[in-house]
Amino acid sequence: MNHYIKIKAFAELTGISVRTLQYYDEINLLKPAHINELGHRLYDSDSFSKIFVILSLKNMGMSLNEIHQYVNNNNFDIQIFIEEERRRVETEITDLQLRLMRLSRLNEKIKENQDITPSILPFFSHIGNNTAVSQAQIDNLIKYDKEKPDFNIKGWNAFIKDLNFCFANNLSAKDKRAIKCVRYWKESVLEANKVNDDMVKLAEDFYQNTSQNTFGITGDTYKYLIEVIAEYYKT
Repeated sequence: MNHYIKIKAFAELTGISVRTLQYYDEINLLKPAHINELGHRLYDSDSFSKIFVILSLKNMGMSLNEIHQYVNNNNFDIQIFIEEERRRVETEITDLQLRLMRLSRLNEKIKENQDITPSILPFFSHIGNNTAVSQAQIDNLIKYDKEKPDFNIKGWNAFIKDLNFCFANNLSAKDKRAIKCVRYWKESVLEANKVNDDMVKLAEDFYQNTSQNTFGITGDTYKYLIEVIAEYYKT
């Protein structure tokens, strides 16, 4: 004769909530061993074995869908899953190491009282993922100039507002508002931060190939800005 326990007792013994067990039943991941005439879910010794397999695989990083395939599908190759999961974890570790490198490098510059302005910080957040960027380029990005003026956040916000308006209306380099953007970028960003031609090229690659919004600039608005700058200096 089988010995059953109710779902509440099973939950307490396994450390899994009653609601979770009910959900596992709903998705056919772990069915009760028996349901009595009152509709109560009952579990037996085999239920314990199955739940510990499920918990072990879940702790390995398997999704419930993958666990379901393993438990209910004889064709599921857990070795393939382990290899794929191992590669994923290794990639995550590499990404975290790069992030740590960026944070450490940025922290060093802050301790040296070097000014990290919004025109430079986007490059820094991305630099660890670009293996083509040399250490010299990194140093140039954050080159400190004691006479460099303090960054004016109000001026930057006004520039972003103007840039978005010019982009939305496709204004040419002859428009006063577009000219204002060109001059701000040249004087308050490039010249004020001593950004050389090499860094300008790096900026172009970054903004054009990165879809994220960086301090108000997007790949599209940056591309537009570069085109307006080129048009302005041709006239």
